Amino acid sequence: MIKRKLRLQVIRIVLILSVIFLMYNAYTKMEPREVVVKDYMPKKPMVKIFDGGFENAGYIEIIDEIEGEFYQKKTIDSGTMGVAVYQVNEKEYRLVYRNPEVSKFKENYTEEKRNSNLILLRIPMKKGVSWINTDNSTYKILSTDEKMEIQGEEVEVIKLRYRKDGYEYYIYMGKGLGIVGMDTEIGNSRLREVNYDVKKYLETTNN
Repeated sequence: MIKRKLRLQVIRIVLILSVIFLMYNAYTKMEPREVVVKDYMPKKPMVKIFDGGFENAGYIEIIDEIEGEFYQKKTIDSGTMGVAVYQVNEKEYRLVYRNPEVSKFKENYTEEKRNSNLILLRIPMKKGVSWINTDNSTYKILSTDEKMEIQGEEVEVIKLRYRKDGYEYYIYMGKGLGIVGMDTEIGNSRLREVNYDVKKYLETTNN
């Protein structure tokens, strides 16, 4: 009799613990995951096609290397080509290498010697947060709940203000895309199209 009562008590305890475990799992799944800086890094290789820019000529950004926290961006503007490498983690979005003008692209720049150390985005990602970089440029988060429509889809965007040497412009960063727009004294630009088949796009463009 005593053994039977003990067994029943054990069964009740197991059932109660199981219910608590299931309720906890359901609750944690309902809780939204905390947004981190890395959410604004391109998640996979892509070609980003922009309207606007200098003389409203538009430009193209090619994200063709993503290695852990690092990714490279090749930019094709009207008559010029440039390269940048970024390091992104949960806490910071940092430009670590930049060559604004190259005559020919090579395959990988992620191992190049660092020549920049500019923080573009950092935690806490809250309106009003600002910081000063080593080149005396200042960044300030103006909004964390902007929306931008890209290819018919609404994308969450952070709006930043950049200031240096009397110049001021605004940067827009989209989830999973990196920079999606800029407002500057020489013109505004917006991401118009994203193509994830980088190789095919470049082959089609070069033909």
